[in-house]
Amino acid sequence: MSKVLALSEAVERFVPNGVGLLTVGGMHLHNNPMALIREVIRQDRKIKRLLTSPCGALNADLLIAAGMIDEIATSYVGFEHIGLAPCFRRAVEGGTVKVLECDEAYITHGLYAGAGGLPFIALPKGIEFTDIPKVNRENYSFTTDPFTGNQVPVGAPLKPDVALLHAYEADTHGNAVVAGGHFVDRYMALASKTVLLQVEKVVSTEEISKHPQGTTIPGFLVHAVVEVPGGCYPTASHGAYQFDDQEIVRYMNAAKDESGAKEYVREFVKDTTEIEYLDNVAGRLSQLRYGDGSLPVALSDRKR
Repeated sequence: MSKVLALSEAVERFVPNGVGLLTVGGMHLHNNPMALIREVIRQDRKIKRLLTSPCGALNADLLIAAGMIDEIATSYVGFEHIGLAPCFRRAVEGGTVKVLECDEAYITHGLYAGAGGLPFIALPKGIEFTDIPKVNRENYSFTTDPFTGNQVPVGAPLKPDVALLHAYEADTHGNAVVAGGHFVDRYMALASKTVLLQVEKVVSTEEISKHPQGTTIPGFLVHAVVEVPGGCYPTASHGAYQFDDQEIVRYMNAAKDESGAKEYVREFVKDTTEIEYLDNVAGRLSQLRYGDGSLPVALSDRKR
């Protein structure tokens, strides 16, 4: 049975208002599922707690700008060389969004534990020399290593209720190829109860089967596939287009204060459909594309 849904229907059916823990894929300015995120804002789906990858970016800051989240579990939210995330910083300093401080290793290992059904997972050495376990006792603790008798840091499993992810392409069943960095998106898919997947294009299962090693997300994990060419904009989609630093700068300038952030959300999200938004940026997006739209050569070579 086909899992392909319209963007609005996918969010309406699978993202409940007040969802307990929602995670967003991508890292820095790459593979952010922005079409899904913009639709969550349009449908006013509030989020009790947002979980980012080890490095969140616009996928988190835009939700904060729209007033959608109460808490965020993250190690960092920013825009790489362009600067820090304005809405994240303002919300945290103002106390309107609670932060559960996490280090990058814990987010990765915590998702792995959630995916594997583990009660907890041992963490690499080093975190015990920081204050993170003290300020986030919900996710960090210590236990005795049964092999050495030493005290070791451990982390609670991360099991999101909903994951919003992006892939380069998928078939109608949700078998997906991520053309480039996987980041922790595969772990997010494995650990989450519900997975919504936006893709640049839907292709046949025969085409997907040509790249078995590249099929990063198996279809049985996916609840909905949404075909949105350009849906990562203004962040990058590996295999399709680069991120638009000019648009990121425009967002950052607008979001320097709360009123500017709300105006940006109104103009570019709430008062426009996704089709209208992408039509308006089509000219800029075409300049950022690379290749002929076929599967990147490096990924095609994996089948040999």
